Amino acid sequence: MGVADEAAHRPSVRGAAMKMRNVFVGLAAVALVTAAVLIIAGVGLTSAQSSSVLAVYAQHNRHLPPTKGSQTFQYAYPAERRFDASQVFDPTPPPPKPGLREYTLVLEENVEHEVAPGVKMPAWTFNRTVPGPVLRATEGDTVRITLVNKGTLPHTIHFHGIHPSHMDGVFELVAPGASFTYEFVAAPYGIMPYHCHTMPASQHIHNGLYGMLIIDPKEGRKPMKELAMIMSAFDLDRDGEADFYAWNGRAFQYADNPIELQQGEDVRMYVLNMFEESMVPHLHANMYHLIPTGTALKPTEFTDVKTLNIAERAILEFKYDYPGTYMFQCHVSEHMEQGLMGWFNVVGRNQKAASSPPERGAHAHGH
Repeated sequence: MGVADEAAHRPSVRGAAMKMRNVFVGLAAVALVTAAVLIIAGVGLTSAQSSSVLAVYAQHNRHLPPTKGSQTFQYAYPAERRFDASQVFDPTPPPPKPGLREYTLVLEENVEHEVAPGVKMPAWTFNRTVPGPVLRATEGDTVRITLVNKGTLPHTIHFHGIHPSHMDGVFELVAPGASFTYEFVAAPYGIMPYHCHTMPASQHIHNGLYGMLIIDPKEGRKPMKELAMIMSAFDLDRDGEADFYAWNGRAFQYADNPIELQQGEDVRMYVLNMFEESMVPHLHANMYHLIPTGTALKPTEFTDVKTLNIAERAILEFKYDYPGTYMFQCHVSEHMEQGLMGWFNVVGRNQKAASSPPERGAHAHGH
């Protein structure tokens, strides 16, 4: 049974949770749970629905503003509830490398994926991660990507960009147990989404079958620290409203494991929106040079917010002049509150990083 089928049998908690959220804002953790118990009776939920609502708020009440005067730091996260470094999707893309690029993507269905601490779903995955691995090629070079379908349904991979029709991932359904190799010349340079295009595409994509392909210009770009960041969301009960939003597939993972940067370090962030809503990447206490779609060598704008519609993407280039901890988020408040936020820990020039960076996520097999 797929995620969508299983979701049809699960009670919808989204509506009740959203009704309660406005009531809870400003309450401390104990008061929040107490209020939830009282309100549940008025909403008329079943026992199972009540338990689901309470579980969600128990896990995530730390992200609500504290009671005035409580001196509680917002977004503080008890150590026992954090994503540890082994669970974090490594945002570091593979390095640029001219020449033939070959990858293998193994597709599996119903792989357990923890969307937020304590909240799990049976995801559909490329190489067992949501999103799939970050792929990379150089403009004009050959890309060869083999899809191995270990699922129970036909699947495909559709790559954005320019290529022949028989490599477009729409007609050539890959049957369960079969494989198919996509081969094309990488063009144009920029950020290209890839995702399953089997009908219903909404189910296949929202279950986790998507990722990022970076195509570098032949002349290359200025060397910088690079981050690949996909903005997405999870509608767990399929009621048309997302329950969690995330950078790279897990809500709050970069709040629990901040991304280390160095003071004055040039950073290039590849950002892609892979959900059915507009997303607005925003850096706190900073501005970035924007290259829409990554299809130019020079920025077109200097800003701190940019709306990306469905499947839109952009390169954000920036550096931090001052050490400290800074939020990066989606500027749609609901998205931020439900997981699409994280921290940059900017270390001073003469300081060492406070912690090791997260372990590398499961990149694609290949070279």
